Amino acid sequence: MRIKCIKILNNRPNRKDLGKKTEDLKVGKEYIVLCLYYGQEGVLYFQFEGDSGGLFIFEADQFEVLSNYVPSNWEITTKCDPDGRYYLKLSPQSWNSYVNSYKGFDMSFYEEITEVTWPLKEWRGDHNMPDVVKLFFREKDRIHREEKEYRLKHGGGKIADPKPSISKRDK
Repeated sequence: MRIKCIKILNNRPNRKDLGKKTEDLKVGKEYIVLCLYYGQEGVLYFQFEGDSGGLFIFEADQFEVLSNYVPSNWEITTKCDPDGRYYLKLSPQSWNSYVNSYKGFDMSFYEEITEVTWPLKEWRGDHNMPDVVKLFFREKDRIHREEKEYRLKHGGGKIADPKPSISKRDK
């Protein structure tokens, strides 16, 4: 899924315009979605690598969907946050099933990836790269490769309706 930033807003409840550029976003720039979340409150979120190199989650109303291609490594899961609110998540299956015993505790992919040094791109080519970072790059690279192939096959892959859709997959 490829998106383009059309505006930058701060988080709810006071949604204010933050201008054309922040450390992590730039209006007009395209990003590749790595995960998609749909919350119980009816808000859609995109997770992707921001301009600073970190993984960030932003509300979908700040983006235009250019390609609604669903990567082959994504699966749908339902989760419950600590407040008891349920949400749907579309993300790489291997990230969802990853568990590592770290310092005596079982850590998920998302817990462990926050423990490594950022930005992750600095790990490229490092022989001491942690397994969780290797997994991140493997799945991220697959998503980017598939999106590029989709774009080449479909001449850009721009959809007519800019509202995100999680219910159908482009053929």
